[in-house]
Amino acid sequence: MSLKLHKMMSLLNEHADPVMNNQTYSDLIHGRGVSTNMHSIADLSFEDVPIILDKSKWSHVETGSGEVLSRTFNFLNFQTLFYFVSESLKLQEKLNHHCVMKIDELVVSAVLQTKDIQEVTELDIMLSERINDIYEDTQYFHSVGKNERS
Repeated sequence: MSLKLHKMMSLLNEHADPVMNNQTYSDLIHGRGVSTNMHSIADLSFEDVPIILDKSKWSHVETGSGEVLSRTFNFLNFQTLFYFVSESLKLQEKLNHHCVMKIDELVVSAVLQTKDIQEVTELDIMLSERINDIYEDTQYFHSVGKNERS
């Protein structure tokens, strides 16, 4: 995680809105549109906003059972893998929309599809984005742990 992003997160924590729920806070951290007055948080420039413009790492694949979104996630330790799987399952339960997850050592493979119509829908795309956010959290945890050990 960049130093600018770390500073922004520190600022957000200092000025956290006690009424803001976890989802809104997560949306804000991950750069998704949230109606929040950012002018009250120091003098942040556009470069300070944590928006990652990477293309999605999800593959759109045509299979014998229709089209799916597929992605593999790699982890450096069991703790971050466990966090990722736990948070992903909580999210899927909350949305009542589930993906197929396969765990092999420190690798998680996920496949998304709206099974009723055997196609990728907006719900699958939204879930893939939220799972990406959870994965990004694990990468942040790893970078903070590495910096604290230095």
